[in-house]
Amino acid sequence: MDIAFIAPFERIQIKAQSIIDTAHYPARTYLGDLDKGVKAAEQALREGAKIIISRGGTARMIRQQLDVEVIEVQASVYNTLAFLHNDTGPATKVAIVGFKQLINMVQPVCDILGRLYQSFEIRDRASFQQEIETVKQWEPDIVIGDAVSFHWARDHGLNAYLIESSMETLVDAFDRAMLVLNNLKRHISHEKRLAAVLNCTQEGALLVNQDGIIREANRQGCKFLNTDHNDIIGRQLADIFPSKEVINAFHSRKDTRNIIVNQDGKQLVIDLKTIDSQDSAANAAVLLFQPIDRIRETGNAIRKKLVKTGFYAKYTFNDIRHKSTNMKELVEKAKQYSTTDSNIMIMGETGTGKELFAQSIHNGGQLSSGPFVAVNCAALSATLLESELFGYAPGAFTGALRSGKTGLFELANDGTLFLDEITEMDVFLQSKLLRVLQTREVMKIGDNKVIPINIRLIAATNKKPMEEVKKKKMRMDLYYRLNVLDLQIPPLRERIGDAVYLFEHFLKARGNEKRIEVIPPSARLLDAVARYDWPGNVRELENFADKYITLQNFSNLDSLAASLMTTGEPNGGSTLNDMISEKVLAVFKQENGNISRTADQLAVDRNTVKRWLKKAGIAS
Repeated sequence: MDIAFIAPFERIQIKAQSIIDTAHYPARTYLGDLDKGVKAAEQALREGAKIIISRGGTARMIRQQLDVEVIEVQASVYNTLAFLHNDTGPATKVAIVGFKQLINMVQPVCDILGRLYQSFEIRDRASFQQEIETVKQWEPDIVIGDAVSFHWARDHGLNAYLIESSMETLVDAFDRAMLVLNNLKRHISHEKRLAAVLNCTQEGALLVNQDGIIREANRQGCKFLNTDHNDIIGRQLADIFPSKEVINAFHSRKDTRNIIVNQDGKQLVIDLKTIDSQDSAANAAVLLFQPIDRIRETGNAIRKKLVKTGFYAKYTFNDIRHKSTNMKELVEKAKQYSTTDSNIMIMGETGTGKELFAQSIHNGGQLSSGPFVAVNCAALSATLLESELFGYAPGAFTGALRSGKTGLFELANDGTLFLDEITEMDVFLQSKLLRVLQTREVMKIGDNKVIPINIRLIAATNKKPMEEVKKKKMRMDLYYRLNVLDLQIPPLRERIGDAVYLFEHFLKARGNEKRIEVIPPSARLLDAVARYDWPGNVRELENFADKYITLQNFSNLDSLAASLMTTGEPNGGSTLNDMISEKVLAVFKQENGNISRTADQLAVDRNTVKRWLKKAGIAS
């Protein structure tokens, strides 16, 4: 049963039941007039009715007292016209007693027929007795009205005519009820789908109409607000979120993100999205919200997944092998740096292990559970580096991904961002980096929303920063912002005893990895390793160890010692730069002028080879 017919009197109930039986409407009939009709409607609603059909004052009282759709049966104008024409005359005093709609129907008929009449409007049960007394004083010949006034007139010995509803008006009422029922079912289905969508999200969600009244809330929203669904529906948005920022965003009808409010001792982050409709009365807004703590937990889970994709630091201070005193002091200094979250500038020649120190500092600090994201500023153009660092919004430029891109700053949130070769960064991009360090906020390219970040920044360079500042290749304010803490990694030639120590360590480690027995190096080779300057530093030494292992069974190992220039010996007053240039030039000639093979042989990058060749007088 979806439809309940509340009949004010028995005859109309019989008619309605016959229509239901004939047309098979999903309906039942109940008998009851006015207050009794309201009680009958309440019973019908408990039994599953969604729409009520009734007539006259009973229909009006049900509509006023119950939250339900009421279809009102119209009175039959034809029957009323026939009665007044056939059974009354011009001198007949006709009292029209009933609600306004009934009076508005009968009065024109009396005017057309020229009948003498007076109307007595009944607004509610309280006014009924007063109007009835007035009717008695007028002494009418006939009383025309609905069931209430009809029965009263009969009880007081007055002639009365009951305005009934014809079969046509009853069928029309059922047809209108079915139309409303179908629309209601579609609306209920739409609401169920909407509720299902809202309940799928892990965020709290509120649907608010244009008047600021909450029309729907999902389970998560009720949970976050510590309330029941029935208690929140129908309330004003301002009662739930009294924040001025939320209310202003709602009334201005502007999409707003990242509104932070305090709610019962916890902080919530709210996004407001407006929903515009061609019908302004259907305009609404959706509020999505969740606790900040939950966002942090989600961020931590994402960062744990990022570890699996490579955004993590694998080295610790235990991986920094050394024997020299100056390296021991440097490692202790770096361990102290790891206990803070200040920015760090690491300086050192190519191959000294700047990233090794950066990863160790990250893993030794409070941000060790967060991501470690590294980028070489010299390996990317200014435009590409900007999009990598900051990310971009969907459709920000031609060729951009439709979904947009998350920048490295955002990926490194609650972790460390390592910028290698920082002095090679474009000056314009340096100004944007400075802004990020000052505000701790980033904005994607093509977007208008800022994203708060919490990162530690470690920068590295193989150049002298102050010289780059003088050349205007590095901003002075950025240098001082980065150089809160500094580490100067000494080259391998200044680490007394480390070359031989590391060479033997690499031989043992590589032998274990390859599961081969390594022939112990000769004293002559170890002496050459100790005396060699190692312009490529530890990286060059590590590659030399691999070369030794590869050639140990196929050549005279003593020839390897000869390949190392003993630049540690006095050399006619030549400077260190001269000796390094000579070494690079010698290898360059040995490789028949091939820069790539020269770089591989020295374990440095091509740009470093070009720089030293230029110092040696060889054009690029």
